[in-house]
Amino acid sequence: IGRVVVFEDPVLAANRPQLAIGHRSGGVWTNSAGLAWTNPYNERVWKYNVDIAVAAAKAGFDEIMFDYVRFPTDGDISAAVFPGTRDRSKNATIAAFLKYARSRLEPLGTRVSAAVFGLTATRDMGIGQRPRQLAQHLDVIYPMVYPSHFGSGEYSIDDPNAVPGVTVARALRDFRRDLRGRETVIVPWLQDFSLGRDYTLEDVSAQILAARDAQTGGFLLWNPNGIYQTKALAGS
Repeated sequence: IGRVVVFEDPVLAANRPQLAIGHRSGGVWTNSAGLAWTNPYNERVWKYNVDIAVAAAKAGFDEIMFDYVRFPTDGDISAAVFPGTRDRSKNATIAAFLKYARSRLEPLGTRVSAAVFGLTATRDMGIGQRPRQLAQHLDVIYPMVYPSHFGSGEYSIDDPNAVPGVTVARALRDFRRDLRGRETVIVPWLQDFSLGRDYTLEDVSAQILAARDAQTGGFLLWNPNGIYQTKALAGS
């Protein structure tokens, strides 16, 4: 699987500012981490990213997973300016990008997939990620259902981070319901890192069990340091 980060792209934005999200006071807009984004409405940005995906597919990758395939979520969004915005919603824009990507990758025999926020099947987050709408262009969808990223009270759970297995199960329930009738395979990203509290082997194993119970097409673990609790994989 080749992972291609799409719209959060400070390198392309710095070298081609005309392709970036602009700031209302001039210059290039950046998020709270100081990173510039390219403009999701700009089809030249689409071509640039899909050209990379096609090159990866021709190099031998069987699947291309698009990540950051959305509009920005942090920073002063009200100051963001999207040059050349078409009369198209955010949801329709991201879906159109994936449709274009599929039109170029499918003839190569390459699967197309995308990573999405874990709450996008529960409600519209305003970032262009509606799983059912995207799924018509995807072979696989990867919801990032990290329990530490869910706020208090989500899914009627006081502290979602304290009960990772339950949190993952309820998030995946919404994905299964939203994608009912679609052939798109659901493969969740699960949390194998500590945030808010120390994550144990039992916490990781509970998430894996929840994914199995939801009859997903497998799962992926994420740890930003690349250090995993491999014992959780026993019997997976």
